[in-house]
Amino acid sequence: MIEINHSCRAFLNNKGQVVIRVRWNNRKDEVGFSVGCNADPDKWDKENQRARYNTTHKVGGKTVVARDINNRVSQFLECIEESFTEYSLNSQLPTKSELKELVNEKLGRIKEEAVQDAPIKQEKSFREIFNDFLEVCSTERSWSESVHHKYVQAWNHLNSCDPSISLATLDKNKMTELKKWYVKNGYRNRTTVKQFRILKSFLRWIDANGYPVEQGVLSYKVNLTVTKKEVTFLKYKELLHFASFQFPKSKEYLDRARDMFCFMAFTSLRYSDLSALKRAHISNGNIEMYTQKTNDRITVPIIENAQKIIDKYSWYHSKNGTIFPVASNQKLNDYLKEAAELAGLDREIVETYFIGTQRHEEIHKFYETISCHDGRRTFVCCSLALGISPTVVMSCTGHADYESMKPYIEVADETQKMQMEKWNTHQYKSDIIESLDKMNPTQLKELCEHIRSIA
Repeated sequence: MIEINHSCRAFLNNKGQVVIRVRWNNRKDEVGFSVGCNADPDKWDKENQRARYNTTHKVGGKTVVARDINNRVSQFLECIEESFTEYSLNSQLPTKSELKELVNEKLGRIKEEAVQDAPIKQEKSFREIFNDFLEVCSTERSWSESVHHKYVQAWNHLNSCDPSISLATLDKNKMTELKKWYVKNGYRNRTTVKQFRILKSFLRWIDANGYPVEQGVLSYKVNLTVTKKEVTFLKYKELLHFASFQFPKSKEYLDRARDMFCFMAFTSLRYSDLSALKRAHISNGNIEMYTQKTNDRITVPIIENAQKIIDKYSWYHSKNGTIFPVASNQKLNDYLKEAAELAGLDREIVETYFIGTQRHEEIHKFYETISCHDGRRTFVCCSLALGISPTVVMSCTGHADYESMKPYIEVADETQKMQMEKWNTHQYKSDIIESLDKMNPTQLKELCEHIRSIA
């Protein structure tokens, strides 16, 4: 007796026919059986491989209930299992024709009425399936170029790990091998976990479209330690210092880069929205626009510091109506690093991360890490530090809920100090009011004149 490893999968083909695909002999042999009925794709449970309970299916003018469809599927599966058991007891592997013949016999069909083989498409290569995925999903989900690039990158990583990778060889062991490849090549655990998430998104699409995915692959857990991502931003005093810093006239490009950063920090705009900002978006002292990234409508009050920057660049006119001379994202990030260094933004930032089980710690100066997105984070953190409610901040940034804004919130020392300073402020107010109550009219008049002289 031998144990014959085999797999059975019930699914709908592109015509809505219920098909059972059987594979054995290390996936070298494959037979497809059409169970003889159709089902509505919207009422088919892909996970359980059955028609959804208590549903009615009208396909091609015929009506059939879920119970009948599922009974037929179960009948076929029972006959298939019995056939493999018989061959296993005889220590034999069935050929394709032998399995078909035995299953038909168990179903009580004569040769002329034998179950017809479901047409099995020419097996596509793993690469061809991936190309189909890119083509279909990029259209259906309106992918941006950056999203498309992320999936291509994940695919390239998988092929770098195993140049001969195929869907048949992608199992739990291969997933572990891929994890080791990331560690060996110095990828941080955060990146590794992200890449696995992208890969599994592709594999779920494969599974949903009737391709076989090895058991345990979709449920595979990377199990790597990921530290909380360091949120970098300018503290309130640093922001004001940077905004007023005087750059040499020979480095006018740094002055411009600083202004663009500070405008983002004063308004919460992303780089993409800054680049697209037009005068038509400014109305009644507000910026009103749909964000480029998420198409959320935002209304951001223009504070004095932001208005000064708008006025400073009133000379600028572009063909498409944008109000700022914004450099490319990469150039702006490079200029910001140079500008921040010149302005003395050298606060040290400690970054802790893991590669595999190895803990790493790096110390950077702020000017070494500053980028456009720090402007948006600066807006969130400084607004909260100034006592502006999270609800108001979210209305400016476009975040849907408090949870989605969490990554941007960093309760730094300065934030805590500014909040706790309210104790002192209220104490001073109480002392002043108590003293005023004890003063006579003459003393109050003298105090008022003194205040006017120093105000």
